[in-house]
Amino acid sequence: MTNVQQTTWQLLSRRWVLALVLLLAPLGTGQAQGFAINHAEIALSDKVYHLNASLEFDFSNDVLEAINNGVPLVLDLIIEFLEPRRFWFDDEIASLEQRYQLQYHALSEQYIVRNLNSGAQYSFFSLSAALQKIGSVNNLPIIDEQLLEDKKTENYYARIRTTLSFENLPVPLKLDAWTSRSWWLGSDWVELDL
Repeated sequence: MTNVQQTTWQLLSRRWVLALVLLLAPLGTGQAQGFAINHAEIALSDKVYHLNASLEFDFSNDVLEAINNGVPLVLDLIIEFLEPRRFWFDDEIASLEQRYQLQYHALSEQYIVRNLNSGAQYSFFSLSAALQKIGSVNNLPIIDEQLLEDKKTENYYARIRTTLSFENLPVPLKLDAWTSRSWWLGSDWVELDL
């Protein structure tokens, strides 16, 4: 093997090892906790489907450190309406994301919760109170009954999950978030009948 071939092989080997490390990093050990949906139901009221849910957020040490250092975090509640298919993936009829920003302000020593959909903002003196506000979903309008009826099917269901979004993180934290299991926080999908 010539020196050029050997150098090329070493560079390719290093790239493959780096790619493998980046791919498997979220699977490694970490301090990740997780999110859970303790209770969820959808009810029809005044021709609009509303969601009631109780969400639980258990952050890893890395995420708690980021919050307490003033890094704004975005928590997503994802709601999807699907029609089952027999031989293919279920068809998404409609979807909605309810987004909340959580940030600690050191000057006021308060946790700020901002509903990114409505613009409403709330202040709390403790992280647990702020998370309780985000986790208590009461009578949230999610879809008009007519929109589902227009699909000409009655064979559909809803599912929800909650996740920590990476897209709004500061650039230096994004790489850490993508490669560290402690940032991969989210609940499992929970299916709901309509």
